[in-house]
Amino acid sequence: MNPYLKRLREQYEGLRSGIEGLQTRAADENRDLTEDELRSVREQGEQAKTLAKQIEDLTDIETRNAQVADMAGRITAATSGEQTRASGGATTRDRDPGHYTQGGEFSFFADMYRSRAMDDEDAARRLVEHNRALTTGGAGAGVVPPKWLTDEYAAMARQGRALANAVRNIPLGADPRPLTLPKQTTGADGTNPAEQAAENDATPSTDKWASNVDTVVPKPTRGKQVIARQMLDMSSPAIDLLIYGDLLAEYNRQVEAKVGAAVVTASGAAVATFATEAAFTGVPPAVPAQDAVIDAAVAVWNARKAPADVLAMSINRWGKFKKLRDTTGRPLIPTESAGPVNVAGVGDVRAAGVIEGLAVVVTESTAIGAYPDNFLVLRGSDTLLFESNMMRFRYEERSGPESVELGVWAYTAVLVRYAGSSSKRVAITAA
Repeated sequence: MNPYLKRLREQYEGLRSGIEGLQTRAADENRDLTEDELRSVREQGEQAKTLAKQIEDLTDIETRNAQVADMAGRITAATSGEQTRASGGATTRDRDPGHYTQGGEFSFFADMYRSRAMDDEDAARRLVEHNRALTTGGAGAGVVPPKWLTDEYAAMARQGRALANAVRNIPLGADPRPLTLPKQTTGADGTNPAEQAAENDATPSTDKWASNVDTVVPKPTRGKQVIARQMLDMSSPAIDLLIYGDLLAEYNRQVEAKVGAAVVTASGAAVATFATEAAFTGVPPAVPAQDAVIDAAVAVWNARKAPADVLAMSINRWGKFKKLRDTTGRPLIPTESAGPVNVAGVGDVRAAGVIEGLAVVVTESTAIGAYPDNFLVLRGSDTLLFESNMMRFRYEERSGPESVELGVWAYTAVLVRYAGSSSKRVAITAA
């Protein structure tokens, strides 16, 4: 669900519950609503009415987007088709118009090279037919990759994008211009408004509301590979997959590291620091590791006035949590949720789980296999990842006839709103 729409629904539910509570209390006491209660009901009702209209409009947009995506998927499925090629019992999906297939005769990059450098008319014809059959909207400027490459890229849900996928993602499309996000910096405090001390005391009046902005400047993450002409001359479409896979995997790793670094910086000083792993593990029944998670989550709630929902840690740190035991040697984070009592969470070594109600996200961005090691408690929707079209290709032949160049390009930016409040960290200094 859209995080903004979810928040609106939570606000609406709070107003609905408040109105219902006032009415229920009056009914239980067999009386009418007081003037203050009636005024509160009317005010909350107006707020709920405004929210309901926003929710209705946004829900219509979400529903329409889902319908469009569903129709596009059905059209694609109906028009692309599947052609099965027997090869030792294996099958492959051909892409329209069928020139570039995993295991086929022709290479996408080889044809690009030959059409330009060697004036190969057949290669140029295959590229024209291929590009005409594909949608170019999301691929960026330059080269249009074969459809099976786009599918393979989308399917590369590598562990490197775990935290980046857990925060709020805002697509920039093809517009990487700087963004300005407003925020409130100061406001009313305990002196205004305040309870009236005596009749006819003047109402206090102060100017304490102020605002500012966060300016987000997306920056490019880019790279290129130099490809030997001999590789292209082999005409193996497997080259396509290898080159794209390598560049995009590294791009994803860098985006993940960028998100992790931003959250660590925004978290400020650690709410708890353990000098050693032994101090982190503790001696049962004391479980300082579990207490640290609770302390960090409470710190977020106190500072942000809203609860955290994500617990991000390294792979090794997840392993340390899995090893936590009670006084009888039973795991505090068992594999199954059914049956165990007095547990802190659930999860196994194959996939992250839940600790103290927080979704565990295992990421390489909080540690690089060395100390100090951080784990983070955060409110995922408060961290914004801005990202442009993820692939921008340039085919250059600047390195001479013996090699060609292929690159990827995308703009990204990370902003942690409510810095110092929406995320907290715990540090383990040494082994």
